[in-house]
Amino acid sequence: MNDDSLDTLAQEDLGSKSVEVSWMTSVRHLMANKNFKIFVVTNWIVGSVGVIWQVLNLYLRDLGIDYIALGFLYSIMTIVILLGNLVASYLADNFNRRNLAIITMALNGAGYLILAFAISFEMVALGLLIMSASNFTGQGGTAYIMQIIDRKYGGVAVSLFTLGTVFALGPLFAMAIMFNTGWEFVFIMRVVFFTGAILFGATVIIRILWLESTPIPERDRNSSILRDFISETIRGLKLLLRVFPILVGVMMIDALSDGFYNFSNLFYVNETLEFNIGQIFLMLLITMVVSVPLTLFLGHRFDKRGGKGITIAVYSVIPIALTLLIVAQYIPFIAPDSWVLFLDTVYPGLGVIFSLAFIATAIKTTNDNLWRTVLDSYIQKSLPKADIGKMLGLSTIMVLLVGIISPIFSGFVYSLYEGVPLIIGAIILNIIILIILVTKSIEPRVDVLALEEELKSNHNIQLKE
Repeated sequence: MNDDSLDTLAQEDLGSKSVEVSWMTSVRHLMANKNFKIFVVTNWIVGSVGVIWQVLNLYLRDLGIDYIALGFLYSIMTIVILLGNLVASYLADNFNRRNLAIITMALNGAGYLILAFAISFEMVALGLLIMSASNFTGQGGTAYIMQIIDRKYGGVAVSLFTLGTVFALGPLFAMAIMFNTGWEFVFIMRVVFFTGAILFGATVIIRILWLESTPIPERDRNSSILRDFISETIRGLKLLLRVFPILVGVMMIDALSDGFYNFSNLFYVNETLEFNIGQIFLMLLITMVVSVPLTLFLGHRFDKRGGKGITIAVYSVIPIALTLLIVAQYIPFIAPDSWVLFLDTVYPGLGVIFSLAFIATAIKTTNDNLWRTVLDSYIQKSLPKADIGKMLGLSTIMVLLVGIISPIFSGFVYSLYEGVPLIIGAIILNIIILIILVTKSIEPRVDVLALEEELKSNHNIQLKE
């Protein structure tokens, strides 16, 4: 079923824009599209092992990589990702998006396989850089899915991809059990990386066999590919800043804040607050149980009500969560010791749910997921489909420019002062963002349908099979 068929179904069911669409109705319309179904299911498959990235820092540390070297490696990865997104933004709007999505899965599978057997800094770097290289094609898949879905269901569509984290509950619980029964953390990670490589390979086969190609834009070109690439990139950047001038700035500040937090959080919880790996697994597991239904609810809510109020509500909680993480040094648990010990007898480490560290981490993670859902929904609903690959890539590049410096800086600061200064820096940046969200509008400045008509007229864009 194509986009026109979905639009027709939507109009028949809705009758008018004033009729609210239920979450299940939105899902039914989305899943009626075979390509959407295949794409989202393959993302769920690999999403089941995506949880491994939440503890990657600890894995690399236990392989013997120090904080400064780790920050340097992450910065190199960011440079590759930045260059990849710059190229991907052009490829996604000019080449077959289905094929790009397949290549992305293959590269990630190769990276997982290398990391499963990594025994040195060089092997780790090779695996991570191959996965970073997947960003040269990565925007193709994102543009593909945003091209085939109806904008009126954009929030639900974005949140459905988050549902893949539900399937990560199984691997995460298995990892916690393995740790509590004596398996070494490094060996557990190797098993999950190897399993992930197999799953990525399966999704490559599925997409090759059943995913269909979509129309791609054809533009009149009177220059070489390089000149066309440069001109299209400049045009896309102007277009992005025209639609989202405030949002792009907010995303860049948020990226810096996340860089500080993501580098230091698990090190801080493990080393400063002295929670072991098994307890950290449980923190992540319980957080997923809470965050996934909230993300699904927010996606539907965003489709019905718009964004500013939800955006402020979601982001206002994040500085509070980070503050609680610092307070956790002085108030480890919020319940009597007997309650904590009782839960630990029920299941080893379960008493962690009464810790302030868990509460802070769960709130931060949940609201980060909700925040990303809001941002993705804004972008999906507000960018012209013919140029969406380019504009997605450029928005990512603006964020990555900040990310190049953040890991090196974070690694250096953590090696000297541990995690508190980085968390305080994240709090300050979060407060700045909150002030912007309250005082400024991050809504798109141009109507997307009018913009699409303008672009078709100005650039002679046609679709070809």
